Amino acid sequence: MHKTLGLLSVAALLFTTFPALAETVMSPSGVPLQKASCKVNPNDCLNQAGRTCGGSYQVIDSESHAGGMLADWLAGPVAWYTMLYQCGASDGRLPTFEFRGPQYRAPSMASCTMFGQSVYCWGQ
Repeated sequence: MHKTLGLLSVAALLFTTFPALAETVMSPSGVPLQKASCKVNPNDCLNQAGRTCGGSYQVIDSESHAGGMLADWLAGPVAWYTMLYQCGASDGRLPTFEFRGPQYRAPSMASCTMFGQSVYCWGQ
């Protein structure tokens, strides 16, 4: 029990400690672009871009998808936001964070009951 609570505490700390992650990616033209990934709050991506660029930036692309609590590539119930941007002068366009990818579906259980010699189930 204490071990489980400890693991949950560590997971919660990681979940709140790193609101946005940034990385550099190369565009097809060789221009370096920045990529911010954040969970739960898309404003964390905007704040990360502002910090990385020291001010102005231009949004190239943005999207959102369902992911796990600690990683966006895991299936899970957490909304992840990704924004590709270039430091420098901005055209003023804000990210739309359009949803891409499959919807997360929580596992469900079928409920069954026996009536006479027949079994009736509902749910999944």
